[in-house]
Amino acid sequence: MGIKRLIKNEYVYSIITRFITILVGMMESVLVARYLGAELRGVNAYVSSIASVGSIVITFGMHQAYPYFRKTIGKDKIYQDYISLMVVLYACYFLIGVLLAVLLPVEISIKSIFVLIPVLGYSRVVDYISLVEHPNTRNTWWTTISILNVVYIIALWLFTTRNVVWGISILLFSDLIKCIVYSRILKIRVVLHRGLLSLLVELVKYGFFPMLALLMTTLNYRIDVLMLHQYSYISDAMIGVYSLGISLSDKIVLIPDTLKGVLVSKLAKGASDKEVAKVSRIGLWSSVLIFLAIAILGPFFIKLLYGSEYDGAYSIIMITALGLLSVVYFKFIAQYNIVNRKQKLNVLLLSIAIVVDIILNLVFIPIWGIRGAALATSIGNVVCGIVFILYFCQKTGVTIFEMIIPQKEDIEIVKGLFRKRK
Repeated sequence: MGIKRLIKNEYVYSIITRFITILVGMMESVLVARYLGAELRGVNAYVSSIASVGSIVITFGMHQAYPYFRKTIGKDKIYQDYISLMVVLYACYFLIGVLLAVLLPVEISIKSIFVLIPVLGYSRVVDYISLVEHPNTRNTWWTTISILNVVYIIALWLFTTRNVVWGISILLFSDLIKCIVYSRILKIRVVLHRGLLSLLVELVKYGFFPMLALLMTTLNYRIDVLMLHQYSYISDAMIGVYSLGISLSDKIVLIPDTLKGVLVSKLAKGASDKEVAKVSRIGLWSSVLIFLAIAILGPFFIKLLYGSEYDGAYSIIMITALGLLSVVYFKFIAQYNIVNRKQKLNVLLLSIAIVVDIILNLVFIPIWGIRGAALATSIGNVVCGIVFILYFCQKTGVTIFEMIIPQKEDIEIVKGLFRKRK
């Protein structure tokens, strides 16, 4: 009964599945690093960065509009039309991407970007809608797909010789599976009618500022890789080491990333401001614990699991850690703003952080190389977290103390998880 009670809680279940995903993700990270080597990993990081930005642009924030429309006009009136529109739209995107890949005389890595962009975009949409409608089912499949991705990489290791094509297939594999699985979870059935065009107009109106906000968020993570690629003295291998460090440091906020999705679902169903504060506290202190574990065990495990060519990744983790702890607040408050149709504010606040990040990258990369990029990203994230938490506290009346310090209700929740039922 105790286990069933834990699983029934969407936050707890998300954390359980996320810890499993952390372990699987670490295994995947090791296999990819060993299989590709630092140089090909650097190429993959560059392709992934461009494809991620492109997928955000073509999605135009329409997936983030769904919780608002669901909350205001009801699932029955929006769900079928929304799903139909997304399927038609992304089918067109995919056809255009394939044609560009076939017809344009460019290198294979650029061709792959044209195909990756619509696949990543559709994966983002169905993943987001599955999270709103079926959070536990989505989280279960998220973990399962992560395991399948590890199996795929092992198969590549055993039966192929590494090259750019196989490396890019790793970027494509999990998102392609998500497209298929989440489409089945959502029981997609396309119904075409003239009203879809007017819905598209409404979604585009709503989605423009969420798209800008998500684009800025992604650039805050990816701009450093794109900028590093422009310096001739920064090799692909160095970018590979940097991308591994960033990838490992992202593990610090894996639990907030999971709770963010459940928070969206709860806010769409009417949860209050206090829910944001509660989840922020949980997200912060869970991230602190993960950071301490990485800080203590990092040097040993990086050398053991990834090899000596990735030794520089540990310094990248330590430099970016403080910024990631700050950005926990952005992750939750930005979702609160989107559900409450304050997406313009996300863009305004994020623009401050992204401008700081770009300026500092221009200053620090020529001086300290990949460590300079890490420092610029960390400072940008600290600025991001500060401006979001100050806004939220001023707007809602929730105190900074409530956003940071564990409350009595949190302690009771933890006790309740371990208390035996009579």
